Amino acid sequence: MSKIAHLLRNLCLLSICLGAPMRSINAQAQHEFELPAPFHMRGGLPNFFDKVKNRIGSELCVAYIGGSITEARDGWRELTYHTLRTSFPHNTFKHVDAAIGGTTSTLGVFRMDQDVLRHKPDLLFVEFAVNDSPLPPDVIYRSIEGIVRKTWSANPNTDICFVYTITETIVDKFRETGRFPRAAEAMEQVAQHYGIPSIHIGVEVAKLREAGDLVFTGNPGEHPGKIVFTADKVHPLPASGHPICAHIVMKHLMEMQGRNASHRHELKKPFVSDNWESAKMLSLSEFDENKDWVKLEQDHPVQKQVASFIPALYKAVPPDATIRIRFEGNVLGFYDVIGPGSGILDVNVNGKASEVTRFDNHCIHYRKTFFFLDGLNDGVNDVTIKVSGKEFDKAAILLQNPRKLTMDDPARFADNAWFLGNILMVGKPIAINFGD
Repeated sequence: MSKIAHLLRNLCLLSICLGAPMRSINAQAQHEFELPAPFHMRGGLPNFFDKVKNRIGSELCVAYIGGSITEARDGWRELTYHTLRTSFPHNTFKHVDAAIGGTTSTLGVFRMDQDVLRHKPDLLFVEFAVNDSPLPPDVIYRSIEGIVRKTWSANPNTDICFVYTITETIVDKFRETGRFPRAAEAMEQVAQHYGIPSIHIGVEVAKLREAGDLVFTGNPGEHPGKIVFTADKVHPLPASGHPICAHIVMKHLMEMQGRNASHRHELKKPFVSDNWESAKMLSLSEFDENKDWVKLEQDHPVQKQVASFIPALYKAVPPDATIRIRFEGNVLGFYDVIGPGSGILDVNVNGKASEVTRFDNHCIHYRKTFFFLDGLNDGVNDVTIKVSGKEFDKAAILLQNPRKLTMDDPARFADNAWFLGNILMVGKPIAINFGD
């Protein structure tokens, strides 16, 4: 039996288990533990289910964008996708995995055109509630609404479903307050404004834990007869946590069949006027190259690792690599790669200088990430970034990791370069120049 088939079998068994009446919670706990609804249908998924039922043989594209819980192999994403395929065998399906671990909706909105919308999805799952939890609501409004408006501007027939994943900290706060976490509450306001269905996985997980059927974090071997959801308080276990997530999503997904007639989604008045619908991601390959900016070959180890999302990656060589960006707008960021050979940037925003370190205590490997600049005007901005080449104590930074990481091969950490893929902008570029 293949691994995914084994997980689908677990999903079926869990659906039987979780579909049965849950053990009653004692009166005191029930009084203390008031939870919000786990599912809001709102406008449902009318176009997706209309195509499934009335356009037999057509291809349906299902796309997912989110963080590491959605990126996980053999996780809720793959389980729900394969369940949809087997539930509707008279149609063909296409799968788009646009999830990247450790990223938020503030990067996701910039990635929509390249990584999601060019595939013309019929159904889009958006999952950022865990990774967006440190962000203030006004930032979440802008990015999440930007994702919605970008999607429906590109294709008004694309259905969207928000999915809120869970951590142990979030479940504990549920028990204290009975409220959605801040990020999910912000997303719920956008969902309500646009009539988008939302599924909160955490509500039913919290009920299972309260009833004594589930241990949120632990070793499965130490808890016989119970479901162990995670081993690290965040990421669901493939054999138990992810099948629960998939069961919850599929249960509510199937409730939406035939509930609403197919229609084009209207872009009504924005929820927030400064949303990031106009967010754009500019590739460096669109501009003239410079000798201090080296485009990595496709077989370069770092380029190969990120090629699915950053097809053109440039290495800015210190100490002379410089980029100057003049634009009219109020948001400027960079989609880059950090790791052993990344270093420090000298940044000048409208005459104000600062340093940005593109190295952290996880940098024993290269990974995709991003950052935004502070101090921008709401208008014309002039930004210059130089790769300083400044030496700094990378070993000391790695030791700050809870796992006390070390420099296995100091030669791998000798560079202090910048690996840049894209410029992130809300606004209009005036001029982008490499070099002085």
